[in-house]
Amino acid sequence: MSFSTLANNNLLPQEKLIIQVEHLFKQNAETLNYHKVIEISKKIINQRINYPSEIVAKTYLLLANVASNKGELETAIQFTNDGLAIATQNQATRLRLQINLAKIFSAKKQYQQLLTTVQKAINTPQNKKYTASFLIALGYRSVAFAMLGQHAKALVDLQQVEIVISQNPAFSEYISLLAILANAYYHLGDYRTALTVQLRILKLRFNLNILNNIDQTYFHLANTYYRLNRFNDAYTTYWESKNYAIKKEAPIYVGYASQGLSLTLLRQKQYDAAKTEALKANKLFYQHNLPTPYLESMIILIQIYHAIKQEEQSFSLLLKAEKLVINIKLSADYIIFYKYLADMYLVKQDLNKAYLWKKKYSDALLENILFIKKTIEFNNYPVSSEIGKPHKNKNIPASKKARELAIKLAEQSELTSTFSDKFRKQQLFILISTIITALLLIFIVILRVKQRRQRLLSEYDALEKPSYILANPVQTKQSYQANFNMARKYNYPLTLGYISITNWQELTFQFNKKTVLEVSRGIARLINEQLNEFENSGIINNGEYLLFFPHQNKEDVTKTIEKLVSTLKLRYFANLGEFSVLIAYSIESPDFQDIDPYIFLSQLSNSIKLA
Repeated sequence: MSFSTLANNNLLPQEKLIIQVEHLFKQNAETLNYHKVIEISKKIINQRINYPSEIVAKTYLLLANVASNKGELETAIQFTNDGLAIATQNQATRLRLQINLAKIFSAKKQYQQLLTTVQKAINTPQNKKYTASFLIALGYRSVAFAMLGQHAKALVDLQQVEIVISQNPAFSEYISLLAILANAYYHLGDYRTALTVQLRILKLRFNLNILNNIDQTYFHLANTYYRLNRFNDAYTTYWESKNYAIKKEAPIYVGYASQGLSLTLLRQKQYDAAKTEALKANKLFYQHNLPTPYLESMIILIQIYHAIKQEEQSFSLLLKAEKLVINIKLSADYIIFYKYLADMYLVKQDLNKAYLWKKKYSDALLENILFIKKTIEFNNYPVSSEIGKPHKNKNIPASKKARELAIKLAEQSELTSTFSDKFRKQQLFILISTIITALLLIFIVILRVKQRRQRLLSEYDALEKPSYILANPVQTKQSYQANFNMARKYNYPLTLGYISITNWQELTFQFNKKTVLEVSRGIARLINEQLNEFENSGIINNGEYLLFFPHQNKEDVTKTIEKLVSTLKLRYFANLGEFSVLIAYSIESPDFQDIDPYIFLSQLSNSIKLA
């Protein structure tokens, strides 16, 4: 045992938990083990008064991270706010909590809350230790400005990101930062730049083997393909996103991917497949109480019913969705819902409601047109064909320079990751070669020891086993499985006998260990005397025995078991005074076609009868 292990064993339980929290806190948030975090957090949160405030705040952040990885954003917000409510003096921890809250608001498309939250992080007194957090905060603020139509401010933040990264090149490897830049350009309507960066992120993830949240990268990539009307590519990447989300057991992200698939299939006029995916998404969002995506999936279904002329189903969903839309602002993709509502009330000759929803649709359209106009003004210069190479002309618009910067950063990250990957492989090769050499030496030693052990075991097996010895529970289980599987494989009958001393606990309570041992050995002797060389037996639990009779039917075994039970009752318990041993038994042959061995064993022990 090493000194560090010995020292760790001497720690108090609270100290061990603190060390575990600190260790998890240093890990990449994507790679956190959900069950491990939950296990540790329960112990700390329930006794939070006994732990430093810093550890409690970090625990809440860990909980928020694993909840975000699962797509449980409402839970993640609650945990993050709980962490921020802790009076910790560690500025780095508070910054990470604020950044995490910004990340969640960005994912929930709550851009005003995102701007407010990220502004707090940016206003934190600057320190070189917090440069990474500052960069990410700037990235999120650019997303917020972009979605709030303040494109000039978004651009200023992107340019500031360029300045910071030029001074700290190591930050160009941050996948999270590249993802934020890609989303910023996506929301600015520059889908081609967003696509280029997202593709680099995808390659970077595979190069660095960071695949835990790759479903989200595929999802954002699919969104970009969808905006570029590349529906086949969108379908493929949404499908990949869904498969990876299923693998990591994140049902909410499965729902988002299914929603993306339904939108894509709707645009491709594959209405049946679109309906199937929309229904899946709708069900998942309902189960997890997510009103906005639940409403959006309903609107997709309404569009499908409208397209296939199923007016009755469309009207039914419209009335149901109308109750939800009052408190939810729809994005541009779903404002057509207002038009459908107006058309429905026009058919129903409810002109007041028809006018109300028609006006709502017109206002939403006008707002969207103004947003698109600002986006076009921002993107009126195409990206250079020489991607990543800055123009020498200083009069080139800043927006174009910023786009080329994002692509250049993505390319640098890819090159760095490729070099790192090759270096790691080389180091791994050297390490493996060393380990193999050491293992060969160890293998030779182990082989010698094993051969000696086998020889000793063979000599032991050659000795006659005492008549009072039965197989222990582990050996009995192995023998049971072997007998059952052999009989099923070669299709021959197998009968099992089960004998139980039903008042064994009372026996052990009334008599000393020596007497109980004599009784145990006596039972074993009697059982061994009754069995031939092809039959065997063993102990299941104290006072419970299992007997195996291969190639014999139930009728053949009944006489043997009944004789053995009678012998046990009459012959061996005379020295127990007035104490009466109660014996129960059962005899069954399994049906190998449809009975699982463990189910059969349970049935055998439950069908006993008293002797």
